[in-house]
Amino acid sequence: MKRRLAIVVCTAAALFAFSCKKDAKVVPPASPGSLEGGLTSFSASGQLTDADIDTVYNTVTFVLGDSADYHAVTINFTLAPGVTAKINGYQVQSGNSVDFTKPETLQLSSTDGRRPATFTVTAQTKLQYFGIAGTLTARKSLNRTYNFYMDQFDGSTYEGFNCGPASSSMAIKWADSAFNKTPAYARSIFLDGGGWWHTGDIQGYLTRYGISNGVDTLADVDAVVKKEIDAGNALILCLDMFYVPQNMTAYQHIQKFYQANTVGWGHFILIKGYVKAGNNFYLEAYDPYSDLQTYAIVTPGQLKGKDRYYFDGDIKVATMKWWPYAITVAPKGQVISSLRQPVNFSIHRPVPQASGR
Repeated sequence: MKRRLAIVVCTAAALFAFSCKKDAKVVPPASPGSLEGGLTSFSASGQLTDADIDTVYNTVTFVLGDSADYHAVTINFTLAPGVTAKINGYQVQSGNSVDFTKPETLQLSSTDGRRPATFTVTAQTKLQYFGIAGTLTARKSLNRTYNFYMDQFDGSTYEGFNCGPASSSMAIKWADSAFNKTPAYARSIFLDGGGWWHTGDIQGYLTRYGISNGVDTLADVDAVVKKEIDAGNALILCLDMFYVPQNMTAYQHIQKFYQANTVGWGHFILIKGYVKAGNNFYLEAYDPYSDLQTYAIVTPGQLKGKDRYYFDGDIKVATMKWWPYAITVAPKGQVISSLRQPVNFSIHRPVPQASGR
């Protein structure tokens, strides 16, 4: 009985397999000259990354630097045999110069007329690649010709909660190119036995090196930051980083790049510029919490806390939850004209340990 049942099962399986093979559709290979893989490569002069060819959404995207001439970008591409290309209806050849001040339409056609394809080709700015959304309408950065960024993770004993000493040291180096002290040295001056720096410690250290500073309210983040940056002054903020979203996209420069997943994650950062794009306003920051993390492309080797962009709405919440003021910092030899509080003003709210995460 078992043997007869096995024969029946095997016979049924064989018939099912045969019927599947019989019904299966054979997809014929693409004929020569069709648009199966019609655009095989694309690049642009001065591109900072390899162009991304997306055949699902039919887009081509590449990134150009800030100094690039978007009105005349030389493009190079290869097409499958029998395929030709047009941009906005005009025949285009590899090596031609194209205006990419706005997205352009690349139309592909083939000699056999099969499956025409259209790609939207976009030249991104470096800021857009970094994650800045919208069309740039205003930007100002108080960068220097020399490096003044400092990673709080410098191998010193208290590097895990060194954001105060690091932000102060960056601010003084920004203000005075001759300054050569490290965050570890700053720690030796204030709270050398460890502990959280207060806003008053920040101001005291700035004053120690002759850097004029004051305190301004952050009731209107955009207005205060724009006013001070336009006046040539940097700012130091004390905020709870729990309220600033984390960005997991490794190559982008917006929002925080590390975990701060508990309320009360106080932190100091230096603000040295702003970007307005569309309706969005971003603060350009030097965040000392790099922990030796670096970018791999576009700005390879750059520490992730350097030139980080924080959205004003998140900064508003994070400062209101922690310390709703900004310490304004003038260049060496200049005086803060918007001084609202005496030098040692502070509500003495401590900055918690960063704990080395």
